[in-house]
Amino acid sequence: MKKRERSSGAAASRFVIDTNVIVSALESLLREPREEGINSLSLLVRLIVGPSTELFGNQILLHEYERFAEELNSDTLTQIINELTAKVQLVEIPDDALRRCLGFFSEGDAKDVFHAATCLIAGAVLITNDRDFDSIRDAGLIEVWSISQAVRKLLMDELRE
Repeated sequence: MKKRERSSGAAASRFVIDTNVIVSALESLLREPREEGINSLSLLVRLIVGPSTELFGNQILLHEYERFAEELNSDTLTQIINELTAKVQLVEIPDDALRRCLGFFSEGDAKDVFHAATCLIAGAVLITNDRDFDSIRDAGLIEVWSISQAVRKLLMDELRE
């Protein structure tokens, strides 16, 4: 799979969703919705149902999604995770992509290396609040958006249109 180029002003349409987006969505389910109604749950649903949105992952990430579905004990979130898993396109990650990403993470962050390499191969933006991805983002190897950044770029722009 070749990396797809984006023009600098174009909104991204290819994403890898880190598990902390799911945790944040669960928290959204458990608390009163914010006044404007835009939150991580809205973002997650938008990424799943958006017809022009492509989602990518690897076997490790899918296993993490499945584990969350079992552990979180929420019928609603389990359904969302099932829909998410169904939309994710699995990426085969070559060793050279792993090597390119490896130096940006500490020894115990093997999962993060795979997630970053998935973004690299798919040309996808990683949505995460995990600060462990800051150095690879800062180096420009992959694009990383925080959850709030993704909400602003994907949801708030749609509301303005």
